[in-house]
Amino acid sequence: MLNPFKLPDRSRADGRPLCPWETPEHADLYVAVDHSQGEFLKYQNELQVDSDFTKSGKLVLITGPEGCGKTSLMHRCAWLTQEDLSLRHSTVRTEIIDLTADGLVGLDSPARSRHICHRIHDELHIRRVFDQDKNYEEIEKRSDEPAQFYPYLSRLLLSAEIVVVVLLPPSELADEVRTYGTYVQKMIAFFSESSYDAVAAIEDNPASKPMIHLTLGVLNESDGWAFVSSRLTRATTQSIQCPTTDEATVLRFMQTRIRGRGQTTIRELQMTCESVFEAAVESASDLVEYGDFTQYYAEKAWLA
Repeated sequence: MLNPFKLPDRSRADGRPLCPWETPEHADLYVAVDHSQGEFLKYQNELQVDSDFTKSGKLVLITGPEGCGKTSLMHRCAWLTQEDLSLRHSTVRTEIIDLTADGLVGLDSPARSRHICHRIHDELHIRRVFDQDKNYEEIEKRSDEPAQFYPYLSRLLLSAEIVVVVLLPPSELADEVRTYGTYVQKMIAFFSESSYDAVAAIEDNPASKPMIHLTLGVLNESDGWAFVSSRLTRATTQSIQCPTTDEATVLRFMQTRIRGRGQTTIRELQMTCESVFEAAVESASDLVEYGDFTQYYAEKAWLA
């Protein structure tokens, strides 16, 4: 038997979110829970309305509680951007620069902005995006001045027909996000995420390009079965033999978890199901029951 919750290109110790632009199989693993599908369709519609990166860039902000799938949605939207551009512009290439895991704790906003410039320069240089070394030298000269860095980079990207999508580290400051709105240029898109209420309440900066704001939430009781059944159905469709469970068991687990903790998130649900079903596989059990969930939380000292 196999574990239907094991993600392609991920181990149980690997807590990275879904990333379809890196692992194409992940594109089919998204489930319509915690408002994610509606927000993804919202972004898709925004691309339909304004997809010409040669005339403008984008700032996309994703907000919601910790663990609710913000980074996963960010990767999905970046993947859609890449797919959309390849369909609309055969000559345009997309470079996605993932800085979501960059640790910037303790840096003030100006230092964080400079760090991002240097990281973008490094990534472009490593990938040899531009043909001439002189281009990298000129970019590096401007790395300490974001207001000069991005316009110059934009001109190079426009000439090379390359769109750069920068996935920023999480931000706790609304002003920092607004500043990135002023950095938006042709051929450059910024994706930012935050779990902070002050950032979630941010309004568009009149001095910058209008921001696309996507919002995620926590799971409700029915979301649990929607998620679990999608994974089990996928396994059945692929003729994969795996342990199973039923709707009543998952609903009881979700009710207990939400009542005890006040909320639960897609990240927690994924981790829980992957561990519980892995235990079932190891013990050659065909059925996952409510007690298997409670045993997992007891062992983790996470009792509600």
